[in-house]
Amino acid sequence: MRAIAFVAGVLVATPLTAAEQLIFYTAHFPDATSVQLSVVNDTVFHEKEYDFEVAIGLVETDAKGAIKYVDRGSHHARILCAAPAYISIGTRKYPVGAALRDPQRRDWKQDLWTAFCAVPSS
Repeated sequence: MRAIAFVAGVLVATPLTAAEQLIFYTAHFPDATSVQLSVVNDTVFHEKEYDFEVAIGLVETDAKGAIKYVDRGSHHARILCAAPAYISIGTRKYPVGAALRDPQRRDWKQDLWTAFCAVPSS
């Protein structure tokens, strides 16, 4: 059995509507199950230590795209865009800077950071 867990405790501002939710990461598994992580709430953080606070939602779908599971928990993360860039979950800080340059080390934390902090290039 697969388990995906997030640990945190942060207050977040107004919720996004379902149409506004930002899907920032999708994991695909051999049985054609997929898990999507999306931002369900976000706000600009007003302390210098972080740039954003987000609440993360999780939806698991089967091979036909039917929803198997919706995590109704509240999984919060804080994001620091500038060096030393990191994602903070609870008391843990996960650096993301070096991993962005190495595709083998990318995971949902790097993709969350990219969704909020990467400068679009033309």
